[in-house]
Amino acid sequence: MKNFVLIVFGQIISLFGNAALRFALPLVLLRQSGSAALYGSVTALAMLPALAGMLAGGALADRCRKARLMALLDLLTTGLSVFAACGITHLPLLPLTLAVLGGLYAIQGLYQPVVRASLPLVLEDRQLVRGNAVIQLVDTVDELLGPLLGSLLLEACGIRGLLLLCGGCFAASAGLEFCIRIPRDLPGDAPLSLSGILADLRDSTRYLTGQPALLQLAATMAAVNLLEIPALTVGIPVLVVQFLHKSDAALGLAQAVLSAGGILGGVLAGTWFTRHPFRSGLPLLSGIGGVCAAMGLVLLVPPLAFGGLLALGFAVMAAAMLFNVWFFTQLQQRVPQAQLGRVTACLTVLACLTQPLGQAAYGVLFQYWVTNPAVVLLGAGTLSALVLSLLAAQAPSL
Repeated sequence: MKNFVLIVFGQIISLFGNAALRFALPLVLLRQSGSAALYGSVTALAMLPALAGMLAGGALADRCRKARLMALLDLLTTGLSVFAACGITHLPLLPLTLAVLGGLYAIQGLYQPVVRASLPLVLEDRQLVRGNAVIQLVDTVDELLGPLLGSLLLEACGIRGLLLLCGGCFAASAGLEFCIRIPRDLPGDAPLSLSGILADLRDSTRYLTGQPALLQLAATMAAVNLLEIPALTVGIPVLVVQFLHKSDAALGLAQAVLSAGGILGGVLAGTWFTRHPFRSGLPLLSGIGGVCAAMGLVLLVPPLAFGGLLALGFAVMAAAMLFNVWFFTQLQQRVPQAQLGRVTACLTVLACLTQPLGQAAYGVLFQYWVTNPAVVLLGAGTLSALVLSLLAAQAPSL
């Protein structure tokens, strides 16, 4: 249990810094450019390194010592933050933002499969659901504190000061992770090489072709990541900053409320969910589509717009958290431990491939309907409900 606690504290510190920077850098760009389309495009491009990082991280998790790998990734993020702090006043903002965001997403993509593959080694089977709930809860708490404190620190210290502070967070996390000792955390027999990593990914692909239920689950998540999640990740900042004309602190509050919904979902997953596991995750995903449409309706009533967005976003994040815990627990119970890291990474990438496309598309849509964004959210909710209904009819076991 000591090793699990160290993993959790390392996650708390590292993901706080990552969440703060992923919030602050695009916000600075949005403020200076005033373009929702540029904002959506930048966040979409930054996602691509994350997908590549997940694939590589899954293979590395099965071949390397996991604790050491987590520490090295945090040290790499420290260097990236310091570089960005030194270059923020001398380099063009757009390419610097793309480079730093891409690096942050890539490192996080590498990091998460390593953590997921470590849990079955430090927790017993009956503790696994609670362990996944804790990890998801940590991620959500950091997504809450990152934007909330990041917005306050951005106003108080400026972007350079925030970069240096987050660099210190990553260094502290690395120090904790060097103290972790994971039982049976042994590297693979084959030497680490690019050809070996590619061979691992080919083996994962062959394994997944014989697992239609897992592929159907990935297809369902891909639909959600195309139609629902980008409507919120791109829409909330654009709506708060440009449509409602709120301050950075108000945007930080909005992000914090969304994350608080995720915290509630994590608590429910670690308590109620362990006693009453879900047979299907589709009802939760369908509910997210309905809430997206409800957000569009709320925008039509200006006095209720900001409060309505907060309340409905809270509900969306609670449902999304419950589904994530269910999804990763299913993988850890079904996939052999020797392949868990790379198979989890492959499925996550398959599910997330559509998200950059969705982010770019919603950036353009919110730019086009800048005076009437309710149309975008109503369309997103309606279309996602239709697509998920079709997927449910084809795969009723999901």
